[in-house]
Amino acid sequence: MDKIKESKNDLQPNQAKHTGWASMPSTTAFRAINFELFVKPNKFVMAFGAIAFTTCISYIVYMNMTDDKKKTTYVTLDEDGGTTVRPRPSRWD
Repeated sequence: MDKIKESKNDLQPNQAKHTGWASMPSTTAFRAINFELFVKPNKFVMAFGAIAFTTCISYIVYMNMTDDKKKTTYVTLDEDGGTTVRPRPSRWD
């Protein structure tokens, strides 16, 4: 029973048991390149990133939907100043 108590007390008070990537020996370069593996998740930054990503995707979808090149007709001016709606010709014809 005394041996069990001694083995539990071998850890220093500030030393925590790590699991996963943090428990493996690593170099400073590995920790710098894979920074997100060694820091605690920050919910504020995570929420800001999710909102920014969603906003960017929404803007791309909006720009794609309002693209003038996808329209099949366009308005032209006649020689007498009137307007005419013409179909957009294909570049491959």
